[in-house]
Amino acid sequence: MVEPMANHDDSRTPRGTRTIRRILDAAASSFGEQGFRGASMSAVAKAAGVSKGLLHYHFKDKDELLLEAQKVAFKRIHEEFDARFEQGEGMETALEALDALWASVREIRSWAPFLLETMSPTAQYPPVRRQLDEFYAEVMHLLEDGVRRVFAADADRMPLPPERLAMIVRTTVHGLVVELAYCRTKEDLARLDQLYADLRFVFSQVALLPEPEPEPDPEPPALLDGPADGEADADPPEAERV
Repeated sequence: MVEPMANHDDSRTPRGTRTIRRILDAAASSFGEQGFRGASMSAVAKAAGVSKGLLHYHFKDKDELLLEAQKVAFKRIHEEFDARFEQGEGMETALEALDALWASVREIRSWAPFLLETMSPTAQYPPVRRQLDEFYAEVMHLLEDGVRRVFAADADRMPLPPERLAMIVRTTVHGLVVELAYCRTKEDLARLDQLYADLRFVFSQVALLPEPEPEPDPEPPALLDGPADGEADADPPEAERV
């Protein structure tokens, strides 16, 4: 369940927070199933178990409701992902950040059809398109900054620059959201979890080049052959023969 972002004074109370949460969950479900144009405020109010007047008190119209639902979903994904990037460096941290990103998307999988809707032609609606563009720009900044931080000590082993690796991650997650939106059974979800595990493995293998082999120790110089200690030369100098 996604945490709401408060817009009104009473939304700061436990009861107000629960009401907003129910409204946003209902909105995400309605927009995901019926599309932005097909869903109505009346249907959202009914699904949330609130009056239409209370719904309009919190959200003046469907546009504001869509934008708020989209903002809340994006904020949740950001927070989980960014928190892991702050925990250290290296491949292990990078993989933990990916796990956190996938876990946050999977946790709100009931919202996946809605997220897909906001990325579809519906997103051509200017305010939604603008917010989506801002989200993508923020994601790219977050990813690039995170990649630079976690691989700072191994920058010379990166086969791709941070911005291109970040784009691969963003595109991969986008694809997982699409697949998640079409999951209907536990078997579908299990296959998607395996797909994520496979993508994670591929990332771990290609994000950094193998560490170079250490240089072998140089061979000691060879000793010149000569008489052993205490042994006379086989052929004494000419002067000694006289």
